[in-house]
Amino acid sequence: MTGRIGRSLIKCELFVLPFAFENGDPAVSHPRYPARRSLGAILSRFVVLPSLVLPAVALAADAGGDVRLVPQLETVTVVGTRTERTLDEVEATISVYGREDIERQVVRDIQDLVRYEPGVSVGGTGSRFGLEGFTIRGVGGNRVLTMVDGIRMPEEFSFGPFLSARRDFVDVDTVSRVEIARGPVSTLYGSDALGGVVAITTRSPREYLADGDPGYLGLKTGYSSEDNSYVGAVTGAYGGDRFAGLINYTYRSGDETETAGSIGGNGPGRSEADPQSIDTETLGTKLAFMPVEGHELILGLERFDSTVDSTLLSDFGTVARGTVTDSRISSDERERERYSLEYRYDNAGGLVDSARVTVYRQSSDTFQATFEEQTAPGFRSLQRERFSTFEQEIRGLFAQGTRTLALGGMQHTVTAGIDWYRTENENIRDGATVDVLTGVTQFEFNPLPTRDFPNTEVENRAFFLQDEIVMLAGRLRVTPGLRYDDYRADVSADTLYFEGNPGVAPPEDYDDSDLTLKLGALYRFTDTVSGWARYSEGFRAPPYDDVNVGFSNFLGGYKSITAPNLESETSEGLELGLRLNNDWGQAQFAAFRTDYDNFIEANALAPAFLATGGVDPSDGLLTFQSVNRGGVEIQGLEFRGRLNLGALTPALAALSLETAAAWAEGEDENGVPVNTVDPFNAVLGLRWAPVQARWEAELVWTYAAQKDRDDIDGPRVASDSYHVFDLLAHVDLRDNLQLDIGVFNLLDETYLRWADTAGIAEVNSGAPNNPERFTRPGRNVGVTLRANW
Repeated sequence: MTGRIGRSLIKCELFVLPFAFENGDPAVSHPRYPARRSLGAILSRFVVLPSLVLPAVALAADAGGDVRLVPQLETVTVVGTRTERTLDEVEATISVYGREDIERQVVRDIQDLVRYEPGVSVGGTGSRFGLEGFTIRGVGGNRVLTMVDGIRMPEEFSFGPFLSARRDFVDVDTVSRVEIARGPVSTLYGSDALGGVVAITTRSPREYLADGDPGYLGLKTGYSSEDNSYVGAVTGAYGGDRFAGLINYTYRSGDETETAGSIGGNGPGRSEADPQSIDTETLGTKLAFMPVEGHELILGLERFDSTVDSTLLSDFGTVARGTVTDSRISSDERERERYSLEYRYDNAGGLVDSARVTVYRQSSDTFQATFEEQTAPGFRSLQRERFSTFEQEIRGLFAQGTRTLALGGMQHTVTAGIDWYRTENENIRDGATVDVLTGVTQFEFNPLPTRDFPNTEVENRAFFLQDEIVMLAGRLRVTPGLRYDDYRADVSADTLYFEGNPGVAPPEDYDDSDLTLKLGALYRFTDTVSGWARYSEGFRAPPYDDVNVGFSNFLGGYKSITAPNLESETSEGLELGLRLNNDWGQAQFAAFRTDYDNFIEANALAPAFLATGGVDPSDGLLTFQSVNRGGVEIQGLEFRGRLNLGALTPALAALSLETAAAWAEGEDENGVPVNTVDPFNAVLGLRWAPVQARWEAELVWTYAAQKDRDDIDGPRVASDSYHVFDLLAHVDLRDNLQLDIGVFNLLDETYLRWADTAGIAEVNSGAPNNPERFTRPGRNVGVTLRANW
């Protein structure tokens, strides 16, 4: 049974490191930011860590020759090579979380999922619109590819204050497995895998029927005081060798996530969370049919529905152009529906050893409604409504085959495939403002309804090829790969688009293509020590909403215009790593650097009008446009490890230490920092798990360094350092009844995560938001009870 913190990654003890960071670092000067940390300064801290732990491991080996522990079961990953490999066989940093890991960490959502995963974060605390997508090594949003059962998740899209479609479309109680690959992975996954991949696998019938039982029934209930939420889930599976089916239903109901603030009332100064009512339902089914051995068809259906009703008390009393917002409430809905048919072939010795073919269709719909009561100049009472939608439908075909060959004394595992998909993208903004006394609809300075971009159909066609070459009696593994992507966007501008955006230039179709390469090598120095190096490239075509955005705000005096000359974003990443894995512990050290070119920045001042301060002389409007920012560099270090304390003495056989840490920094070619990079953070867990006991427990310490003012671009609020302790416990009440408990933030610390500070800098009618409204909850408890038959 493995531990919890970053379980898939090898970890090593570094409990001294966070305290060292609090006392300051050697600094190098920079003409604009004089106190930036150097890579060498950080590296010196990481180099000390193996000297703290590895001698202890070696001493245990010498002193306790007969104190040997049962080796950990090797974790298998697919995301790194699209073939099943143990983590020790992959020349990359990959995290793997299984269903049991998710249960024992009392995970509620995708933010909790990476709670103990340094270098990976999910923001969105304190926002009406909920959680954002994953950020990996300082790159997030649509630059990180998130997939469910191999199918791309809906993209993010935001425009103005009343529309923010995000990517929280998964309930963790339907998840069987999560794999996180860091760095550019476009050679295997194409456009949008610029910063990494999060591959989510939902539950399947055969994982519940593996012991030969014809049926399975599982029930789960739980509660979290963090958001006063309750969850109920049922999972049923039935079948045999040829037929098997599964149905999984989850219902979750709760309120707003609590903050550490205590100031209520109305207005931006409020530090308590705005009241919310949240309901989520998820239904997933899979039917598997195996007509003959080695051939299987799997039909999948998944539906996700979420409704969030908010009373935005922090917006009450704000003033814009003399109009007071007396009240603001919202109702937001998210839906995702997916159908897929997958064919699996596994028969070594044939034309191919294995093959996968998947056809799928997925639709998503985000609807966000805002209702306001206002007092306009002259004490006129107004009612204003705003309705925003973002819809995306994707259809696709994926096919892959793998064959293992022996040639010239070397083993080749060749994987080739095609990846085709087409998305249809549409959005609408609508609304009206009515005088309460007269019932007269008021004139809108921004025409409604309108579209923020024309209806766009995107088609991507790709071919990829990879060869895993094993030589030197298995000590050396070299993996070259390539992928060619052909990307095309066809726009269809209708009357709604042109009437809502007067004077905008006609939108344009555009296309691009790119060849991305990868070369990785892993060498085993001994049976327990290995090192790797990897060069990889990333590619992301210009987003349709950046190329053909259109918006004019005549009252506000600004507009956004199209950017037909945007170039594709590309990246080149280099990663070096070292692994140690034996019966006494595991350790992994990785250093990386990724250079991004043509980084796209939305809402920049239009370059054509910089000479006039961004103002278009033809209409006097301040003009914004998406532009290629130029070069961005992100570099960092990651260290992971686990030490079995039983290697030191049999009296400690039930105890183990697990830890993970990540540091990164990024800046563009002008020395301006990249705000999406998290500050240094680390976790350390002390776990007690006797082999024969019915219960186990783990104390987890999380540390994050402060985000210095000179590491921030713009007015964003800096975050302080913090220490947080959590206590996790698992109890087998009976063979078929399990209890999981988590007491989080044991010391009731008030802290603000850097990933959650993005919304604080948003100025609400001249009044900044209270940072405490974005803090994490104080001491809180989560508990779940599972039963199965």
